[in-house]
Amino acid sequence: MVESVFMRRRRKGLKKKNSRNILPIGFILGVMLVIVGIHSYNLWQKQSNLKAERAQLEQELAEEYARTEELKEFRKYVQTDSYAEEVAQDKLGLVHEGEIVFEIQR
Repeated sequence: MVESVFMRRRRKGLKKKNSRNILPIGFILGVMLVIVGIHSYNLWQKQSNLKAERAQLEQELAEEYARTEELKEFRKYVQTDSYAEEVAQDKLGLVHEGEIVFEIQR
């Protein structure tokens, strides 16, 4: 019986020590959890911003590819005789033989 009373007192003492040690550990874990949560949120926001920026850049890239194709087509057209005729008529005022030019006066 003497040992059991001694053991009970010892267990009560250990429980008090353990409960005093748990509070600071719980507080530290809580603070760490808040810090990790804040950093996770910041990273999530940054990821969202980067995804939006990537989508915008991909759209701009597609537009530039389309513009490149248009320029290639225009380059081919510029090298044709019909373009040379068009420029000669519009800018230089040249006409084909037998054509009559009417100018409208304003």
